[in-house]
Amino acid sequence: MGFDYLWHGDQHSPTDLPITQVYGYVFDAQGRVVILQDAGMWNAPGGTPEPEIDQDPVATLVREVWEEVQVRFEDTVYLGYQSVGEDGGPPQRAQLRMAARLVEVGERAPDPDNGRVHVRHRCSLPEAERLLGWGAPAREQFKSAAKVAVHRWRIPVHVPAPAVTD
Repeated sequence: MGFDYLWHGDQHSPTDLPITQVYGYVFDAQGRVVILQDAGMWNAPGGTPEPEIDQDPVATLVREVWEEVQVRFEDTVYLGYQSVGEDGGPPQRAQLRMAARLVEVGERAPDPDNGRVHVRHRCSLPEAERLLGWGAPAREQFKSAAKVAVHRWRIPVHVPAPAVTD
């Protein structure tokens, strides 16, 4: 079984396509993006919407990012969505992507979902792209996130800054 990912930049997902994931590219002032490592796998912070808790996708992102990596952000920008299908079939679900500007780095704490303290890593977009290993389908997401960081917040994403891990 193979998954098919297709990026839809600057578009909202169709209402009949369930949203199963909301991930964020959270940038610090030095142009680094926050990612996390859990059980040896790298990922962007975010997670699954919980309708009984979350009022909208931004609420999902706020909750999930704090639970996973204990950072707060502001000025969230919707980038688009990734449709996911299987074996060449029609899309079955949507995965939303957003960008935001980091405003607070909190004390490390266990993720309420699994009780583990994830490795929190702030790194350049090229390093994040390499570590996440999402391949060609995600390349346009990274470009969209970089464009927002540069044009909206004047964050120097193309100037290397040392990575920070905790």
